[in-house]
Amino acid sequence: MLEPGGDDYALPSTAYMFGIRGFEDGPCAYDYDPWVHAEVLDLPIVFRDDLPDASMIACYSEEHEAIFVRPSLHADVERCAIAHEIVHFEHGDVGTDDLQEERADRIAARRLIRPRRIEELSGFTEDPAAIALELHVTEKIMRVYMRMIRQGRIARYA
Repeated sequence: MLEPGGDDYALPSTAYMFGIRGFEDGPCAYDYDPWVHAEVLDLPIVFRDDLPDASMIACYSEEHEAIFVRPSLHADVERCAIAHEIVHFEHGDVGTDDLQEERADRIAARRLIRPRRIEELSGFTEDPAAIALELHVTEKIMRVYMRMIRQGRIARYA
């Protein structure tokens, strides 16, 4: 598990990808797929429009051992939300805690954004919003990733 300030953040960005130490981000690497990851974890994804909070787009329920997602989300929003909620499942998070939310965003960003893909796109644009669109992630996840680069937690490019 990755912990803030832990040694895993000091590793090169290719040394710890998708939560797997030593995974290389090369030309043949696949982009992270949270639906496949949930399936591997035997973690159901259930679409419901009656989530507890009207502004909530997804949540992990320890009681039901499932991720609940609001239907009809934009595909990129859904992808990022599921990746975020998988982290809550992996860490056994219950309730709302700002540190848990930040950790889930950081780990989801590292899984969803491959440094090699950013490097490929950097020749076309330096606009983080345009890069986020091409990578099928939300601008929030892109901002989290860029903040980790600025903080030196991950290398800019592999």
